[in-house]
Amino acid sequence: MIDQAEANQLRSAVAKARWRILPLLAVGYLVAYMDRVNVSFASTQMNVDLGFSATIYGFGAGLFYLAYSLVEVPSNVLLMRFGARPWLARIMIMWGLIGAAMMFVKTPMQFYVLRFMLGLAEAGFFPGVIFYLSTWFPARERGKATAMFYLANPLAVAVMGVISKPLLALDGHFDLRGWQWLFLIEGLPAVAIGIGVLLWLPERPAGVTWLDEGERKSLVAAVENHPEREESHGAHGMLAILADRRVLLLTLIYVLTLSAGTTFILSGPAILMERTGWDLGAVGSLISLGGLTAAAFMLIAGWITDRRGERFTVLFVALIADTLGYALIALAPSAGLVAAGVILSQVGRGAHSTAQVALWADVLKDRRMAIGAAAISTMANLATFVLPFGFGWARDATGSYTAGLWALPVMHVLTMVAVVALWRSRKPA
Repeated sequence: MIDQAEANQLRSAVAKARWRILPLLAVGYLVAYMDRVNVSFASTQMNVDLGFSATIYGFGAGLFYLAYSLVEVPSNVLLMRFGARPWLARIMIMWGLIGAAMMFVKTPMQFYVLRFMLGLAEAGFFPGVIFYLSTWFPARERGKATAMFYLANPLAVAVMGVISKPLLALDGHFDLRGWQWLFLIEGLPAVAIGIGVLLWLPERPAGVTWLDEGERKSLVAAVENHPEREESHGAHGMLAILADRRVLLLTLIYVLTLSAGTTFILSGPAILMERTGWDLGAVGSLISLGGLTAAAFMLIAGWITDRRGERFTVLFVALIADTLGYALIALAPSAGLVAAGVILSQVGRGAHSTAQVALWADVLKDRRMAIGAAAISTMANLATFVLPFGFGWARDATGSYTAGLWALPVMHVLTMVAVVALWRSRKPA
């Protein structure tokens, strides 16, 4: 137990850390997510200009996730060696330059190569930040911290929904097509943010000057007071981590939710234009509203799960909402009901995204957290390479997105089974 003075110092330290660290990382993730999925809006023009079929587009869009999955665990290992500040800055600067270079794509092979390179460049950013947050925030504050960071994910979707049509409307300026302007203008900010991370992101609480001595001690003690036992760093440690039942179940949950959500986002504008009959501006507004809805429910889920001291209830209920939303998008007979499905899906996506990622740090610890988070994200991104390709193939084969859409609620039902299994088996390894 800690006395009231220590509790006040801890509260003050967490508040300072929250506002000193999270805005910069959240803006970085917003730009990162835009640069990986802005191809969804660019494709409405680019695919016509370059003659890309849905299969070509799906394969190229998914290649990002194949590359990401190949080097994500090594990236997190190197982050632990070199430190978060230089490693995260390196990631941001490289992906910003490659994201802007997407404007030069002319052939399918160039599209494949640049998407693959973008995945290599960005690999490790998300699990690296999740590990980094676990070194700054105690368990009962981690849900809110994760929500504030992960909030950038749906906000990126909201921002894209608003700005993509005006960027595409720059078509013809300086002999560039609108989709080329979109890649250029959305890619370069990552470089500036990467420089900001290199200059201003602190490594660990013990080394900062903006916490006083009492705040530093209370924060370090609270972060180290994890409910799980200390993990072994022996020679067999990495294999033991990857074979841990908890890591495997967390991986399955994230594989299913990330691959389903990302596959929908990568083809979202085209899907919704087909299902509603609306133009790109109206569909962009719906996607933006969905992103804002997901952002709101990320914050709500972070607050509820921290207050309850457990994540499973919110996670399960949110998965139900996401499942029903996807079913409406696939089945609804009217544009209004399809739009309602988008909003319901984003309610669920926002809430379950926060709950499951915060659950990683609850279940894992220290080196197991660093390697486990990267392994979870690696397998999820590997699956996300496969699904967009299959989605595009199904679209070309059937002439409609309906068949592919039905796979998404099925995947969420399987996710709920995995959540129940994790809840029933959770105990220290």
